[in-house]
Amino acid sequence: MLLGGAALTLLLIFLVFIFGSHGFGPLYKLLLDAAGPLQKGASQLTAPFRSVREKYLDLLTVREEKERLLQELQKCRTAAYANRGAVALNARLRKLLEFKESSGLPTVTARIIGKDPSHWFRSVIIDRGLSDGVDKGMPVVTGEGIVGQVYAASANYAKVLLAISPSSAIDVLLQDSRVRGILKGTGSSTYRLEYVLKTVEVAKGDHVVTAGYGGMFPPGLPVGIVSEVTRNRRGMFLEIEVTPAVDFSTLENLLVIEQKKKEFRPQPEAGAYP
Repeated sequence: MLLGGAALTLLLIFLVFIFGSHGFGPLYKLLLDAAGPLQKGASQLTAPFRSVREKYLDLLTVREEKERLLQELQKCRTAAYANRGAVALNARLRKLLEFKESSGLPTVTARIIGKDPSHWFRSVIIDRGLSDGVDKGMPVVTGEGIVGQVYAASANYAKVLLAISPSSAIDVLLQDSRVRGILKGTGSSTYRLEYVLKTVEVAKGDHVVTAGYGGMFPPGLPVGIVSEVTRNRRGMFLEIEVTPAVDFSTLENLLVIEQKKKEFRPQPEAGAYP
């Protein structure tokens, strides 16, 4: 039925075009009046199909555009991430250079090539060794502060014991009060500052620096900032937590200070510390 109506419509349109050149005579008007309703009906019947087709094409276009935009977004994110990484690396290298120039100490630039994740003996391997002037006992730093100490070296590589290792102990001072204590690693992201008497005023935000005693680190190097102070009822000493000046999770490039130092071992007797 539908096909017959469509065929009739086409026939009437054809006749209208054939006789249309002879003017608007009675036959033309009759054919036009007959073709009009049929064309209207055919248009109404095909309109939903046209609408569905247009919506489908629009949907395909939207999906393609979405995919394109997602790809562009991913490219932008990748570029932004790479840029942030480059900026961060540049900042770290600039700090290393500033420390090298301002300290006046002979140093060797090194890069971390391996890590020991064990809790008790946290260490890293660097790409410098005896042939580069790096030897056991030398302190290791970044532009932010102390990192640790070389405890083993071969011709081309060396191991560095990190200051946050529980087996590490460093002689330090509270920068303002000049009170001495021993900084010990916890194996995590903090230090413990031990052997500071309860009679000493210590507050959050106090800066901790190397004391320079015992021949390990040069004096005055940044160590960290006091983040928590606890006064227990028992005992003679404060419990002090220190946040490192160095972010150990992002270590890459280091400086080895070329001076041999003897390893300092703390003496926990109460009378040994003022």
